[in-house]
Amino acid sequence: MTWTPEHVEITAGDGSVIAHRENGREAFDRSFKGQWDPLNLAYFNGYAMWTYHAAPFVFGEPGYEARDVAPIDNEGVKLRGVAVRFPEGVHSHTREQRFYFDPQGLLRRHDYTVDVWADTPAAHFISDYVDVDGLKYPTRRSVFTIKPDGALDRDFTAVTIELSDYALF
Repeated sequence: MTWTPEHVEITAGDGSVIAHRENGREAFDRSFKGQWDPLNLAYFNGYAMWTYHAAPFVFGEPGYEARDVAPIDNEGVKLRGVAVRFPEGVHSHTREQRFYFDPQGLLRRHDYTVDVWADTPAAHFISDYVDVDGLKYPTRRSVFTIKPDGALDRDFTAVTIELSDYALF
């Protein structure tokens, strides 16, 4: 799979293009029960993984606006809150997202709405960091939807991501 904000494609092992789409964000029906085709999933995965690996490093780039928000408690640990408004041209879950950091400065929670999925509010938990040449990378991500009353819906895990074998080149 190859993703850019303007183009997404799925390729075979030999490099031949199986399917492609321009302007992938416009192809979603945006309903909660809408059907996603493989290119919708590839587009979503592309911008999501870009966001997960770029945050918080891009927040100092032109166009990003960050401000402190109230801290939250996460399993007995006070997390510092930062709301970030993304520039209009950046493809991500939504324009304004919240990031919560532990006392060591590691990102532990990331809240957003999923614009392409009926503006569904989500809480994304980040854990199990590993050290790779002095840099910390999370190996586990779990995303839960947020109920209308603000509580997490822990009966439904929307996404689980497990990463391994990080290497710097």
